[in-house]
Amino acid sequence: MDMARIPEDFLIGTSSSAWQIEGNAGKTPDQKSWADLFYETDPSRWIGAQSPDRACDFYHRYPEDICTMAQYGMRAFRFTIQWARFMEDPLKGRASQDAVEYYRDVIRKIRENHMEPVVSLEHWDIPAVLFEKYNGWVSRETVDLYEVYVEAVLEAFHGEVQYWFAFTEPTTPIDNGYMEKLWYPFRHDPKEAYQAHFHKMLAISRAVRACQKYEAEGCRMGVMLHLTPVYARSGEVRDVQAAYLADLFNVRLYLDPCLKGEYPPDLIRILAEQGCMFDYREEDFEQIRRHQVAILGTDYYFPIRVKARESAYTREAFHPELFYEPWVMPGRRFNSDRGWEIYPQALLDFGIRLKEDYGNIPWFITENGIGIAGEEKYRKQDGIIDDTYRIEFIRDHLSFALKAREAGCRCFGYLIWSYVDNLSALNAFKNRYGLLELDLETLERRPKSSVYWLKEALERKEI
Repeated sequence: MDMARIPEDFLIGTSSSAWQIEGNAGKTPDQKSWADLFYETDPSRWIGAQSPDRACDFYHRYPEDICTMAQYGMRAFRFTIQWARFMEDPLKGRASQDAVEYYRDVIRKIRENHMEPVVSLEHWDIPAVLFEKYNGWVSRETVDLYEVYVEAVLEAFHGEVQYWFAFTEPTTPIDNGYMEKLWYPFRHDPKEAYQAHFHKMLAISRAVRACQKYEAEGCRMGVMLHLTPVYARSGEVRDVQAAYLADLFNVRLYLDPCLKGEYPPDLIRILAEQGCMFDYREEDFEQIRRHQVAILGTDYYFPIRVKARESAYTREAFHPELFYEPWVMPGRRFNSDRGWEIYPQALLDFGIRLKEDYGNIPWFITENGIGIAGEEKYRKQDGIIDDTYRIEFIRDHLSFALKAREAGCRCFGYLIWSYVDNLSALNAFKNRYGLLELDLETLERRPKSSVYWLKEALERKEI
């Protein structure tokens, strides 16, 4: 088997999200978040009625968890500072001193264990009051309050963190909440959806602007995009056009304004034609142009494959699938538990695209992992889950990330989702992603085979 060397300066670690691991301990009843609203609307939607209230209890167990990560050779840990926890009163811009001290100690523990803290400022989970008062990101008021929050966090921790990210997967809660009716607030309203997308893009530029005063201290502001590279069924012109439009709405919607400072003209034209063009102020586009991200995080799980539409479009309101249909590639690798194709080469393809079309910006993989249901069936006699499928998944994706680097792409790291089995929206703990198993009764963390394999690979510095 070919071996790939892991460079000394290549960051390898794990990723997390506050609401999916922390639990609600330490928060007041007034500090509810999107995840709480989502669950409380209908707990039966969540498998096992598992709420976000306890999650993995990282809030209490972070010293142990961070030490364990370091024990297995991790060099970076991405976590989220939860807006609803950090701001005691998000409407008045007042931070919680308890939260400041909690997150300061999390950062301190990461650094004491010789790891790099990678901080996301929002992972879907905004304060509930902003939904109740302003309809979340649909309202411009949320952008203003987000800027206040970002400035407060940067003021508190700018000397302790280098890698800052305005958002993790900004598209996901909007598309699932305002287009697919799968997540809270369970609507299909494209006008609201693209207004929310624009406000998040505006918020990214504001976060970049807020970070500029700390650049001399090494702070860099980026964004973590859920990137699903798009592939056409064939080279036939209609399939290629379908892929172009799928890419326009699924990738370039954020990638172009974040990295080029401008929206694609075709995107603006189609939104206007479909009656869902967002409202804006003239100065907004200048601000987005002037404040582009310095680094890019890519959350990658699966590609999008499309073909020209062959059946009637049946949705009442606009959806990008007006222009294309999903296509299943024959013979694909496939995770049936999650319903996702496994295609590691997309990381190399995307890296080349960043190099050729987007100025070769510094970037790294900020989430990549595989979720499997019923992992207990893979438990060996010694009690350890033998997750060879996860080892293969990580090995193959990490190999293509390293190939991207060898090809001249400025890829500088790879973070695995996730350190421990964590809570997911609706699916709760059904699909397990962790390098460590979580016992739902005791919350004990138990290593799986994959974490031992990874530790050995990091010691050898090769896979």
